Amino acid sequence: MTGMESFVKDSKMMQIQAMEILDEIYGVIVLPMDVKAIVETPIFERLKSIRQLGFMKLGYKTNDRIIEHNRYNHSIGTYHTALLMLEAIEKNTIWIKAMQPEGKISSIYKDAILLAALLHDIGHGPFSHSWEDVDPDYDHEIMSGKLIDKIFAECPQIFAHLRENNNYGIDLIKSLITGRRKDFKHSLPNEYRFIFEIVSNKFCQIDVDKWDYLKRDGLLFGKASLIDFDEVFLNSRASEDGAHIEYSCSDIHKIIQLFTARWTFYKDYYSQTYNITRNAILRKIIGRKYTSNDLKKFYEMKNFLKFIDAEVIAAIKDDDLTRFLDESTTFKEVSWREFQSLCRCLIESYRDCQYIHIERVLEYFPKDEICLYPNRGTIDTIIDETYPLRKWINFICSERDNIIYYTEYI
Repeated sequence: MTGMESFVKDSKMMQIQAMEILDEIYGVIVLPMDVKAIVETPIFERLKSIRQLGFMKLGYKTNDRIIEHNRYNHSIGTYHTALLMLEAIEKNTIWIKAMQPEGKISSIYKDAILLAALLHDIGHGPFSHSWEDVDPDYDHEIMSGKLIDKIFAECPQIFAHLRENNNYGIDLIKSLITGRRKDFKHSLPNEYRFIFEIVSNKFCQIDVDKWDYLKRDGLLFGKASLIDFDEVFLNSRASEDGAHIEYSCSDIHKIIQLFTARWTFYKDYYSQTYNITRNAILRKIIGRKYTSNDLKKFYEMKNFLKFIDAEVIAAIKDDDLTRFLDESTTFKEVSWREFQSLCRCLIESYRDCQYIHIERVLEYFPKDEICLYPNRGTIDTIIDETYPLRKWINFICSERDNIIYYTEYI
C-alpha cells in the first residue's frame, strides 16, 4: 500500500469514526466516535426541538441561513469549550505536565468532564428555563441524570472505562453537572478536586456553560464587544494542591466583562416584557389544563422524547390564551391609567403582574472566591458600572384585538 493509499484509508476511517459539526461560533467541531454515538441518540437529538431562550426568537439569519438557537447547539458548544479549557489547564499547570502520565489529565476525569459538558442540559423541559416557571418542582439536572443512565444502558459499547469500579465515571458525570462534590459518593483524588469548577462552578460561577451561552447569545443579540473573554478560560490552570481553578490576574477585567455581559443580557433580553409575559401565560394555560400528576407523566421516560416545544403548543392549541404565545403577537405599552381602564373594560381577560429583580454585578460577583495567579492584582479595586434593577410588569391579554397591553414601573 502506497503512502497516499494509506492516507486515504486513514482519512476514510476517521470519517467513519468521527462526526463533524459546523458551529457558527467555533467553526468545525470534531466529535470522536463514542461521543458521536451519544449525539445521535434520540434523547440527544430531542434538544434540537428545545428553544435555548424560551419564547425569545427562534434563531438568527447569517449568510442567508437561519441558525436555530436551541439546546442542541449550546450543548455541542459547551462540549467544545470544555475541551478548550481542559487543553489550556494541561498546558498551563506545571504539576500536570510533570507528574501526570504523558502530561495529561487522566482520561477518566477528562472524559467525564467532556460528557458532563455535552449532557448538562439534556433534561431541559420545553422552552428551556421557561418550563421551570411552569413547574417549579421540575429539576432538569435530576432529569439529566436519569437520561444519562438511559443513554449508557442503551449504548453499551461506549466509554467502557467510565463503567468500571461500579460506574465510577458515569456517577462522576452526573455529579459534575450539579457542580456539588458532595453528590459524588466515590472517592476523588485531592489533586482532581478542581474538576468540579469546570462545567457547573458553584465556587466562583466561572464555567464553560457560561462561556458558551454568553458567546452564543451575544452573537444573537449583536453584542460581540461584550463577549471577548476567551482568555479567562484559556489562561486558566489548576492550583498546586488541585483544589481550585486559578485565573490569571491579567484577565481580571475580562472576568468582570463576563459577569457584566451576563447582567446586560438579563437586563436587555432575558427579562424583556414579551419573554416574561409569555412565561406567565404558559404557566396559566398549563396550570388550568393539567394537574401535578398529569405533569409527572410527561417526565416519564416513555413520554420524554415527545416532551418538546411543538408538542406542548399542540396540546394546548384549543386554549384561548395560546394565541398570545405566538411570536406575531402585538405588545403595546400603555400608561398606568390606561391600563386600569383596560382592566375595567376587559373584565374576563387574563391579567397578571410579574416582578423582575436584577442585582448589580458587585452584589453577586464572587471576588473573594476567585483564585488568581501570581497575585490578586487589582480585583479589590474594580469599578462596577452596573446598577440594580427592580421592575414590575402588569399586563392583560385582550382577546378582542389579540394585543397584550402592558405597563412597567421601576
